Amino acid sequence: MERGPLIKILAEMKGTIKELDLILVGDSKPVEIRNVVDVEDVRSNKVIKIVTRQNFIWIDPEHVAVAYQVRTDGH
Repeated sequence: MERGPLIKILAEMKGTIKELDLILVGDSKPVEIRNVVDVEDVRSNKVIKIVTRQNFIWIDPEHVAVAYQVRTDGH
């Protein structure tokens, strides 16, 4: 997955109750991300650093096969 759209989605999650599920290449069980506090594009390591209330998470966007989030507009 391209890093730009993923960073935008994560940045829009800051301070909200939105959750994001990511499926990594070669896996079928999603990784759930919620309670996002901060997002940092660490280009030198090709990763995205996500700070949640519970964890620090580092994701290589090249390994993300699918990202999905429940719509909040009721559709």
